[in-house]
Amino acid sequence: MKNRFLENIKKNNLFSKEDKLIVAISGGADSVALAILLNECNFPIIFAHCNFNLREDESDADEDFVRKLAKELEVECFVESFETEKFAKENKISIQMAARELRYSWLEKIRRKKDSKYIAVAHHKDDDIETYFINLIRGSGIRGFLGMKEKKNKIIRPLLNFARNEIESYLRLKNQKFRTDSSNTDTKYLRNNIRKHIVPIIKDINPSFSNTFSNELEYMNDVFKVFQKVIKAEMKDIVLSTDIDIILDKNKLILSDNKKILLRELIFPFGFSQTEQILNSCDDISGKMFYSKSHKLLIDRDKIIISELKNTEEICLEISENLTEINFPINMRFDISEELSYYKSEEKAAFDFDRIKFPIQIRKWKEGDYFHPIGMNGKKKLSDFFIDEKLSRFEKEKCCIMCSDEKIMWIIGHRMDDRFKITNKTKKAYIAELF
Repeated sequence: MKNRFLENIKKNNLFSKEDKLIVAISGGADSVALAILLNECNFPIIFAHCNFNLREDESDADEDFVRKLAKELEVECFVESFETEKFAKENKISIQMAARELRYSWLEKIRRKKDSKYIAVAHHKDDDIETYFINLIRGSGIRGFLGMKEKKNKIIRPLLNFARNEIESYLRLKNQKFRTDSSNTDTKYLRNNIRKHIVPIIKDINPSFSNTFSNELEYMNDVFKVFQKVIKAEMKDIVLSTDIDIILDKNKLILSDNKKILLRELIFPFGFSQTEQILNSCDDISGKMFYSKSHKLLIDRDKIIISELKNTEEICLEISENLTEINFPINMRFDISEELSYYKSEEKAAFDFDRIKFPIQIRKWKEGDYFHPIGMNGKKKLSDFFIDEKLSRFEKEKCCIMCSDEKIMWIIGHRMDDRFKITNKTKKAYIAELF
């Protein structure tokens, strides 16, 4: 494995002997194997371990293991402890997303602090396969089927050509211990579900699926290069300006046979995923606005204008009756059900469908907003509600509300409005859930 490891680094020009590397090490088999291989090959390395404090004593045991390994190998080691659950709640994102953001942000700080060239992470071939299916299930466009890159900006993945069983066999041969994350068997996480249930079925059908996958991935990347050339040629007639705002010729876009693909490719770099909605709105009255986390998109009379969002801008996102998911300004799913349920969770709320006037609006709260707290008589200002709930300034600034016909339905993640609650007369429920 060591020889293949070195050959792959040289063949793909991943890094040189002089390049100092920050090794992201969890204590699991993959990152331990990466650390041992790099150390054996005499590459200059520094360990960086994240303690996300999600598995109580297990997390601390992982940290102790990494510190001990660093001492044995005489490698400098940095460790950071994170309040991951708090960060996820404050930013209205999933635990997995929070851990990822905290991890990569901190690793980059360490890389700069130690004047290192790259951050080495231990993703392998099986991770690539699982990610492919995650993207297929969630819908990610063609880019989701191109696989991880061995080298992207300051991130390198030297184990991407190795399978999980090869890595574990290597560690057994070396008689090298590693930590096992108990959460990796929990099938409530999509990746674990794919690993445990979907991939084994495919490998039963095709035992050499890993090699087939690698070959197909290489072919897909070649196809994507051709695709980009063709699309870029057609984009030249549609993109009018990129000076400050991105300005598109709306009429030329909607006349193109490839309008859906073109629009998706044009808006993807700015975080938009509402291709169908934007195209459908091109025939409506001008002035319709769409938002991503970083930009806004305006459909004008004969142009589509994409501008960077300013922090002070007020955002109002419209939710149609048929929309099932949004990823900005927060991650939410929507469903309509004839099963009437009452949710005590702060992350989930059910409303009387017939009391809602679509489209629903999601926006930041503002001074003067009021609602009718569920279970209480009369109305209450949101500012007073926040004081009673002892919300921090940061939590208040992040707070979004869901409205129907200018009436607040839900202070998202906190309290529903009594006017939209489910009663014994309710026929259908409209369910909103944070994820």
